[in-house]
Amino acid sequence: MKKPTKATRNLLISVAVMLVFMIIMLILRTNSSVCEFICSRLVNAYQAVFGRVFSLVGFNVFELFAALAVLAVLSCVISSIVLFCKKKRVASRRVMLSLLLSAVCVANIYVFAAGFAYNRDSAPVEEYAGEIDVELTTKVYLALLSEYNGLYENFDKNDDKTVICPYTEAELMDNIRAAVDSVLTDGFYYSYTPKAKPVTCSEIMAQNRISGITFLPTVEPGYNKDMTIIEKCYTTAHEYAHSKGVMREDEANVVGAYALLYSGDDFLKYCAYVNIIWDIPHFMPSIILEEDKETFSVNEGFFAEWKKISAYWKDKNAFAKFGEFVNDLYLKFNGQEEGTGSYDEDPSTEIIDSGMTDENGDPIFITVVVEYTKLDRMIIGYYTSNLE
Repeated sequence: MKKPTKATRNLLISVAVMLVFMIIMLILRTNSSVCEFICSRLVNAYQAVFGRVFSLVGFNVFELFAALAVLAVLSCVISSIVLFCKKKRVASRRVMLSLLLSAVCVANIYVFAAGFAYNRDSAPVEEYAGEIDVELTTKVYLALLSEYNGLYENFDKNDDKTVICPYTEAELMDNIRAAVDSVLTDGFYYSYTPKAKPVTCSEIMAQNRISGITFLPTVEPGYNKDMTIIEKCYTTAHEYAHSKGVMREDEANVVGAYALLYSGDDFLKYCAYVNIIWDIPHFMPSIILEEDKETFSVNEGFFAEWKKISAYWKDKNAFAKFGEFVNDLYLKFNGQEEGTGSYDEDPSTEIIDSGMTDENGDPIFITVVVEYTKLDRMIIGYYTSNLE
């Protein structure tokens, strides 16, 4: 057996070094204190430099990188096969080793820029820390519905009863960026707020059931440009949370909604409400909602917005299972055991005897929340700070 050439040996050594480096990072990220140090010092500095650089570029650099990566893989595989068929096996191996080295290098950069943030402490938002009882949840629920309904009435409407955005898309993105910059000021969050960019190949994203993507090596929050304006707003806020160092999906939802609610901008708050109002009903004991549905119901605009959102996603299923599989695998690799089920945190509930009986004399059982989610406590905190 021939000894490998010097060039081949160098490539093998380089791949081995990069793999060892990755293993070391994967071991280090199991310690939350190490993750916090690396994120707050090193990743924050990386993000501040490269975020500014890539924000100057008018297009989504990640898309260009992804396209070039696909072309490079195809080119290397084809070249390697051709060389192998021509009996140039040493050259064929070098091509594939070069490809492997490039892939491991990119993976290392990604683990550094994004991987450590998955094991950080919980992202700080203003949360209600007191006891939560039926009286408080009733007040919160009514106050939130009142503000949501009031916001809806203040905007011009389309013929389908959805709200007309008062901004151009560019203005909206600038407003979201400003909101994130002004609200997420705790030292936990990365110091620089990059520029969100639309993804040109949004149809490919949509067919994979993806609404947004943040590629941390290029520090670019990206959003599907073809979605409804409401989804663009909420998705962009979610992606901004990732770019600020919040990688766990359920927390990114909370932090994104938090930035919109506290923005001081009525349209941004409206977009937050359209997305979080699904979570509000579990504040209330189900029996109360059933007895007084009219008092505790949202307006027609809410259903109009979601009808429009659903219409967009209705036929976006070409690669849905593949997209979910890849995303699920990626999230589990990064420590989110529930995979794609980790986007929403459910409250802990119990079924108890209400002390009442129905018309047949049978006891009525109701579901009550015994442990509220981070989103719940953030929303109640918003009520106590702004609506009480």
